[in-house]
Amino acid sequence: MEDIRKLEKQEEVRRKLRLPLQIKPCLGILIDDTERIKEGINAFICATELYRVGRTKEQIERILDSHNIEPPKLRSAIKSGVSGKYSYGCPRLEELGLCQFRNRSECWWYQRIPKKNWSNFRERDFWRFHWPKKIKSTKAMLYLSVREIEKKRRIRAGSWVFISYEELSRVSGVNQCSIKKSLEGLQKEGLIEFKVGKRRTKGAKVLATQIKRIVPIPKPS
Repeated sequence: MEDIRKLEKQEEVRRKLRLPLQIKPCLGILIDDTERIKEGINAFICATELYRVGRTKEQIERILDSHNIEPPKLRSAIKSGVSGKYSYGCPRLEELGLCQFRNRSECWWYQRIPKKNWSNFRERDFWRFHWPKKIKSTKAMLYLSVREIEKKRRIRAGSWVFISYEELSRVSGVNQCSIKKSLEGLQKEGLIEFKVGKRRTKGAKVLATQIKRIVPIPKPS
């Protein structure tokens, strides 16, 4: 019911402002919010989106001017927005707290993006969410090495993959003695799931560890 109400609200705003169907629903809502549009760079983001869907500089000015935005800020937002140099995709809007859903994958607009482009959105999230700064370098290198092994084997992101500690060490440069602890840390952060390989008989080689990256990549807690 909550999602249905969101869709109804988005459509109501779109018709009220006579916006095209291709406008991102979260930004359609923002354009109609007199208070939030004045916060931070929101006016600039809205100007960028309006320009993307074909509105002229004059039309954008009329829409945004109705919110009594300070003239200098309004002029700057429009000038930059219509330059064509900027764009705001779903990951960035979610990061800024502008997405109307708990997760962008629930949004009907995001679901319309060709699936071949989803992987690019997902992979960029590792940096957009500043994970390399929030976890130790050994964990970051291990995480990225799993991604490289997936690509090399042509395995879809989010699938279980069998990888030995030897291969992980070779690709990531992380000492084998540190790998299990780092994998446990990545699992605790919610970035992966993994199952440690076990010996079948005494003296036998350890089975390859099973690792699965969590996609879409979650935000740090």
